[in-house]
Parts: sequence; structure tokens; C-alpha cells
Amino acid sequence: MATPVLIDTDMGVDDAVAVALALRSGAIDLVGVASVEGNVPLAQATANVARLLAALRLPKWPPVARGLAQVAPGLEYSAHVHGPDGMGNLDLATPEAFAPCGHVELYEQLIGRYGKSLVILAIGPLTNLAALVREKPDLLVRAGQIIIMGGAVWCPGNVTKDAEFNFYRDPAAAASVLSAGLPVTVVPLDVTRQVQMDESHVARLSRSRSSTAELLARMIRFPMEQSVDGGRGTFLVHDALALGVLIWPSLFMRARMGLDVTTDGKQAGRVRPTVGKDKSRQVGVVISVNVVDFLENLLEQLCQERFVV
Repeated sequence: MATPVLIDTDMGVDDAVAVALALRSGAIDLVGVASVEGNVPLAQATANVARLLAALRLPKWPPVARGLAQVAPGLEYSAHVHGPDGMGNLDLATPEAFAPCGHVELYEQLIGRYGKSLVILAIGPLTNLAALVREKPDLLVRAGQIIIMGGAVWCPGNVTKDAEFNFYRDPAAAASVLSAGLPVTVVPLDVTRQVQMDESHVARLSRSRSSTAELLARMIRFPMEQSVDGGRGTFLVHDALALGVLIWPSLFMRARMGLDVTTDGKQAGRVRPTVGKDKSRQVGVVISVNVVDFLENLLEQLCQERFVV
């Protein structure tokens, strides 16, 4: 039986790959998508959800919600990575009739319906989740699992030397969610940096018979041509890796530990592992991945083809 998943996303290119994987995997039932500010401004992130779903020509959309923006001054977006529109600068239209609900309404509806069966995949800043922890403390504890892409535990960050982008944009939210005693698994930059697409992978996508794969191949071109993080000619999968933890758990190794997040100052967003006996403050942390098998599985799902080597 497919696992119901709610994706909380700031909808950049790697987010789009994760959403497409959720829609193409028979193991996942994508029951809702909530936007959050991060890679792009909130209005653009929300529109990008609709742009992607429309481009994928789904017969029926999952419910879509508009979430929250961050309020800290001076935060920058990621146009240099994902393009000015956050989606590889593709000319994708926003449906005129698009009318998202509020994120609180969506979370309440889906947790009420699915309870412990529901998995929340948080692949942007944790602003929405932290607001729920603060305003509705009994809500998220009723979900089954929360998988978070964020943080840099042992490796350097990708915004500052200390901080990964999602945690850097809202470090107080990250600290709140990780310390709330929720059923959390963190997929940090330490692991997502290991999984890179190159030209051969994008060629598979573009040459497949899948319109989804072809769209993603065009979208991925923009970040591949930038000299950021993984370097020119590569694309870091990031968010799809977090979903892979749910679909292909045998490909990953995890540990349990406490994680402290620095919430202000020059090290804002920094994550440090802690050792302590208070298991209520511990979360699951993914520490390694079988890179070859993950990429093969990802491409097979997106292309809807089985590759024979």
C-alpha cells in the first residue's frame, strides 16, 4: 500500500525532482504540497507548485497550500542556482484558476485523515513546521514521520562555512522542530552532496519516453551550468534523496543523536551533534547512502524505464 506523503517545499529545481519522484513512485501517494519561502519568494514558490503540476499534466492534483515567509532582514534567494523563477528559467505557465488553501488547513486535514500513516517531507526551510509547533503543539506529534532535508553536521555549509541553506534561512525554526520531540529524520548536506547527476544522467532523462523526465532534464540544465557547490557540469539531487530514504531505506545508514542549531550570529544555522542520555531530544540522522544504486533507482522511476547494464 502506498505511503501518504505531504511535501513542504520552497520549490526549486531539486524540489521539482523530488515532487516528480513522489508522483512517479508506486510506493508514494502524494496527498498534499505546501509552499514555503526559501529558494524563491513565497509567492513564486507557491506558483511554482502549480506550474510544475500543470506541466506534468496530472489528471488530478493533490491539494496545494500556501505557507509562510521568513521575516529576517537581508536573506537572499537562490536565483544563481535555480534560475530567476526557481525552476531552471523555463517558460512554464501558472494556471489561472489556481487557488491554494492555507498551510494550517492542509496539515490539519491530512493529519486528521491519515494520522500515523502520514509522512511529512520537509525539503525547504522549516518555517511552516515551526509555526505549527508553536501554535498547534498537539498536531505534528500525530503524524507518523517527518523527514527533513537540511543542516550540515560534519561538512562545511553551502551558504556560509557553517550553515546549509534551509537551516540558514530560518535557524530558529530548525532549532524548534529538532528539539520538539517529534519523529524526525534529518538528511543533511553531508549525505546529499555525495549524490550528483552529470551529463550522462541528464541524457537518460532527456532521451527517455517519459515527458516528466524530459521536463526535468530541461530544468536541470540551469543549475548544471552554474559553478556552485558540486561544480559546473553537475547537479546535486538534495531533496529527492530525502524522499529516497522513505522509498529505498536499505540504501541508507542512519544514527540517532541530538542536534543543536545555532540560531543567531555569524554561525547562524550551524548544526552540532550532541551526546546525552535524553532520548526525547534525539533524532534520526542519515549518515551514508549507496550512491550508485540510488541514482539508478531514481532514473528508473523518473524515466519509467528499467535500465539493463
